[in-house]
Amino acid sequence: MTAARTTVVVCANSSDRYPQLVAAVGSVLEQSRPPAEVIMVIDHNPDLLGRVTRRFPDLVAVENSGPQGLSGARNTGTARARGDIVAFLDDDAEADPGWLEAMTAHFARPEVLGVSGFAEPQWAVGRPGWWPDEFDWVVGCSYRGLPLRPEPVRNLMGCAMALRRDVVRAAGGFDTALGRTRSGAAGCEETELCIRAAGIFPGGVFLHEPAARVRHHVPASRGTLGYFRSRCFAEGVSKRLVTRRTGAGNGLASEYTYTTRTLPAGVVRNLARALRGDPAGVLRAAAIGYGLGATMAGFLTAPGRRTRTPGASAVLPTVDPVLPLVIDVCEPPRPLRTGSDHGPYQRAWCLLLDDGIPVSEHEIPLDGTEETTADLLGRLERTGAGGAGRRTRSAGRGRTRDDTTVVIATRGRPALLAECLESIAGGTTVPSRVVVVDNARPDDETEQLVTRYRMPGSEVAYVREDRPGLALAHNAALPHVATGLVAFTDDDVWVHDRWLENITSAFDADPDTVCVTGMIAPRELDTLAQQWVEAQGVYSKGFRSRVFDNAEHRGDNPMFPYAAGTFGSGANMAFRTDFLRTIGGFDGALGTGTVTKGGDDLAVFYDVIRHGGRLTYVPSAIVLHPHHRDYAALRRQVYGYGAGLGAHLTRCVLDEPRAVVTMLRNHRAATARLATILHPPRSRGLPAYPRDLSRAQRSGLASGPARYLLSRYGSRGPSERRVSA
Repeated sequence: MTAARTTVVVCANSSDRYPQLVAAVGSVLEQSRPPAEVIMVIDHNPDLLGRVTRRFPDLVAVENSGPQGLSGARNTGTARARGDIVAFLDDDAEADPGWLEAMTAHFARPEVLGVSGFAEPQWAVGRPGWWPDEFDWVVGCSYRGLPLRPEPVRNLMGCAMALRRDVVRAAGGFDTALGRTRSGAAGCEETELCIRAAGIFPGGVFLHEPAARVRHHVPASRGTLGYFRSRCFAEGVSKRLVTRRTGAGNGLASEYTYTTRTLPAGVVRNLARALRGDPAGVLRAAAIGYGLGATMAGFLTAPGRRTRTPGASAVLPTVDPVLPLVIDVCEPPRPLRTGSDHGPYQRAWCLLLDDGIPVSEHEIPLDGTEETTADLLGRLERTGAGGAGRRTRSAGRGRTRDDTTVVIATRGRPALLAECLESIAGGTTVPSRVVVVDNARPDDETEQLVTRYRMPGSEVAYVREDRPGLALAHNAALPHVATGLVAFTDDDVWVHDRWLENITSAFDADPDTVCVTGMIAPRELDTLAQQWVEAQGVYSKGFRSRVFDNAEHRGDNPMFPYAAGTFGSGANMAFRTDFLRTIGGFDGALGTGTVTKGGDDLAVFYDVIRHGGRLTYVPSAIVLHPHHRDYAALRRQVYGYGAGLGAHLTRCVLDEPRAVVTMLRNHRAATARLATILHPPRSRGLPAYPRDLSRAQRSGLASGPARYLLSRYGSRGPSERRVSA
């Protein structure tokens, strides 16, 4: 194993440390054994990302796609790495030329899981005389007590360390509830990972290699007693969190030796120096006691129960990014993307269409030789799963459907809105009008975009609705709809080129249908959060067209029609305009942007059935949805789903009290269905769906009734949602 098979990851979050970051990367490029690649992970700082991209155009610079903090950034870098060994260097450290070579040489031994080097402090204004060597870890550097020659240690030091990539992946990555953030001085994320990895790889060792040296910049602000105290306290809190995860035996094994041997020896040594004429020795001896006390205070006063940064994950494993594709076997080949911010695609998820009709889905391993969709179809054909070779159709473009308006509600996302508009404009059928509703707008960027936008064959209108809420935004559009059909989609989706053609054709095929929903496919599957959503089947309604009404199409769901999630989703729905107005439009007390956080689409589907309408699901009406990339956003989303469902069911009971009888009579089926939603089965190739997400959705569901009552009261009852006919 050599440095040539190594990826070096440098994580950064502060623009103030840009000069140090440039020096750190420069030291990596001057290694005696240069790495195979260098990845800079920028932690939620777009300005810095742009700056380093311009400064190092030949290197990889990516944004942290996980929760904010060093752990999330390191997980992002690991997922993006191609090397067998992943080395991490702090953005304010400079490596000696032989740093990487000294560390990677140990990986020739298969039992070595990771190696860290020696970090020497580079004090910006000189080392404080009172600062004891035993506490150099406070400034992220090697401290007195570490081995003086290559020896096994319990854990690595994060400033300059290298790990086998497979070890990090098998351990599930760095715990994003630990580790330094832009505003926090916590740590121990590498300690917790090493303990976890040691349990997975019995017989594996972590080494300390003093010959692998880096120089760690220490600014003047970290040489103060106040920083010394706060960092020691934060370390104590972090140690407490680690012991909760790993047990006190593992979590404090090294600390016991450090506390009972290294620190007492330091006190004696410094007092002896004081006796020999070094008066600062007394201060250093006192600082040892002070630092130990602050650390213990942090440990003992840490919350009694495990705390978690909102949205952070106890374990956020990394996965290979998956390339999602919608391929129509009747259309010409298209070039493939080769990779994402998280690394080269090793698999593709393919939704196959036959002349616009979804027929199957497949996962295909990629080996890097694929260039176009034809290569994937050929591979499926050889396995007997494809339907390639009938590329005969050349779809027409831009036929205007005069009886249709498309409504897009948006709030402060002009870039995504522009992409959505472009996808509509590129369809085989375009609407006669597009109404963009700017909901509770934070600025005028959306208005400027819409005012300038031109869509051939279609008029694009701007409507402003200052009251926050998706349902209110949709209702605000209805007075501006003069067509017989109105379709709704979200501002962050791409519509498939035959979306409008197929969703409107369903109305033509069945005059009794008053509402049509369609398929929602993934637009991106780069992260585990996105793959969890897709595997859970939140948006998938299947490949079979279905009809729902209160007569012969009730299906076999005992909770019909209250379980309205089976009908479709609000990102892809269309109505006969007159019918939608007849039922009063959307319930303004529901929807994203209100206290209920959702449920507006469930309510309107329920209203369609309740008022005698027919709803048709057509899988050929496809939109591509970007699931949330990071865990924090996913957690907020599932909580919102729960809250919206709870609010919708509460509304059903209030508007139709007999719904209680149906719900009670079928409570077992309802409970079973709910259990499936909250605890989805484990998907092949993915870590288990986190209980934390299930708890979040359950909490949201429980809050739904109160949320709906509050929102309904705030909107002065159901009359508020009525729209003019």
